Amino acid sequence: MSNESGYFEGRETTKLFYQYWLPDPREIKAFIIALHDWGTHSDRITLPAQFLTEKGYAIYAFDIRGHWRNAGQNPGHIISMFDHVQKDIVLFMDVVKKDAGDKKVFLMGEGFGGLAALIYAIMHPQLDGVIASSPELGLLDKLPASKKVEAKLNPSKIVKYEINQKVLTSDLKILKKHFADKNKIEVISAETAADRVASAKWALANANNLACSALILQAGQDRIVDKKKTKKFYDKARSLDKKYQEYDEFYHELWQERGREQVYRDIFVWLEQHLK
Repeated sequence: MSNESGYFEGRETTKLFYQYWLPDPREIKAFIIALHDWGTHSDRITLPAQFLTEKGYAIYAFDIRGHWRNAGQNPGHIISMFDHVQKDIVLFMDVVKKDAGDKKVFLMGEGFGGLAALIYAIMHPQLDGVIASSPELGLLDKLPASKKVEAKLNPSKIVKYEINQKVLTSDLKILKKHFADKNKIEVISAETAADRVASAKWALANANNLACSALILQAGQDRIVDKKKTKKFYDKARSLDKKYQEYDEFYHELWQERGREQVYRDIFVWLEQHLK
């Protein structure tokens, strides 16, 4: 496996960092764009990338706006899921498709990235397939009402927003790395907080428009997102090719959890079934 990085031009000609993991070029079966969770960054894609590259899949990822190398002067701030994140994905998709040629390009995301992936899939029914892990369709840990007022009065105001790392994974080795990670963000703008909630509501309201192949995975012991909303989305999705899998004892970060190899295997089997 090789790991390389570069920059692509995102929405409003913003220079955005991305990286990719490749198997032997002669062995590439398909390409996958992977979107990280809120507060993290594309380095968190390394573990699933290691597994999937061994199986012949090329993995591409970028730091979502407001996060680490693409935070600029505004960590924790994204103006709009639709005007910025979605358009960044569209432009990144163009970059990956140039490398993919006639091979399929799948989109997968975890948490906030899972929400972004589902929204993209709803708006682009021609997508080869989408994989969403514990998608952020309903937050359990919401900002208090006072912060919602700030979103209206002072949208760009940055507030403290620390995610309890202990409820992300039960893997103590990875948890230790999470605590030591100086590149995670623990702030959010009031405007972004409101936009995340609005984006989740839009996704649920438009789930019946999801037409592409979809694999939706959900942590059974999720304390970050409301798993009932995930199942509700799945039930509403009109795709004739959809699958739902819940991992009863797993915490939110399925890709980083103890026993994650089973999650990876389930993703791999689904991908293999959708190569043709």
